[in-house]
Amino acid sequence: MLRIAALLALIAAPLHAEEVTLRHGELTLLGDFVQADETAAPVALITHGTLAHRDMELIEALQDVLAERGISSLAHTLSLGIDRREGMADCDAPHIHRDTDADEEIIAWIDWLADEGHTNPALIGHSRGGRQVARAAAGRDDLSAVILLAPATTRSAERGRAGYESRFGGSLDTLLATAREAGADDLLEVPGLLYCPDARASAASVLSYYGGVPTGADTYLSDITAPVLVILAQKDDVLPEAPATYIPLRRPGLTVEVVEDADHMFLDFYTDDAGDHIEAFLAGIDAPDERDTVIDFAAADPEYGAYLAQECSSCHRASDDTQAVPALNGLEADHIYLALEDYATGLRDNAAMGLVARSLDDEQRIALSAHFSRLDD
Repeated sequence: MLRIAALLALIAAPLHAEEVTLRHGELTLLGDFVQADETAAPVALITHGTLAHRDMELIEALQDVLAERGISSLAHTLSLGIDRREGMADCDAPHIHRDTDADEEIIAWIDWLADEGHTNPALIGHSRGGRQVARAAAGRDDLSAVILLAPATTRSAERGRAGYESRFGGSLDTLLATAREAGADDLLEVPGLLYCPDARASAASVLSYYGGVPTGADTYLSDITAPVLVILAQKDDVLPEAPATYIPLRRPGLTVEVVEDADHMFLDFYTDDAGDHIEAFLAGIDAPDERDTVIDFAAADPEYGAYLAQECSSCHRASDDTQAVPALNGLEADHIYLALEDYATGLRDNAAMGLVARSLDDEQRIALSAHFSRLDD
């Protein structure tokens, strides 16, 4: 009933977004600013996914649910090299944009917000926008937080390249060789670019998206100094590898949440769930984090750990089979402890490990983690 009431409230009283503009080189960038009432939270700067825009359903809904929770936001449209770009990208238009243009535009909006008195924003990015936000945030010390919704993974970038020929009917290797021989601004007839088949793209555009080492948001997380929240969709068929990619990266300062039953776009009630996670995360940035508590694994009883590990070792053995249950010997104690915690809470989905982890108390998890970390790999 509460969710129905919240949805009806959104329909009955849509929030007003003020269009704002920013001159960036020869381009005018467009954004929608939504001011929340009586807010103490940092302003959220929202970046959309591949070839999308600020008025897409997810982005508008996210701005609404954030404002309801006292969080002002600015959602911008990446120009893709087009002045005052509106709506979904036109696949028939020449593609002269480069992947890293997004970083420059995100940084330009950060500076615009600062000029407007909104310093230390929280960056939010969805899908490919999550990877671009993570890359832009790496090494910066002027952000309150970085929040990534279903962020693109390194594996998804690799998959896109491996499947290029089957998707577009042309050789990526041949295209890259042609692009490397052409001038940066030369327009090429290409089998496809991103989601666009039979496209025209500059050589620089082709090389920016396909020519370098494949990366995902996971590539840049270790270089982000601001607190990070990764929100995953449980039924994400676009990035099915996302839980296996991001959950093991959890650490103090990097939180991972999974929205149950949501798909890649977090539509309908799932946007509210994402908003709840964002609200709680931003509210808790300055509060003590339970995961920040240092566990003294060195003080764990080695004999107790060895006793408990007897049952684990029947499955977790060294093997050359990449599909086998992984060995635990030599892994960091923190990694094992957090994995057990995730299985116990259901964040990691495995029936057998869930039963085992829930049967252990905290002392036993610490003892087990310390035991395996002391063994040679």
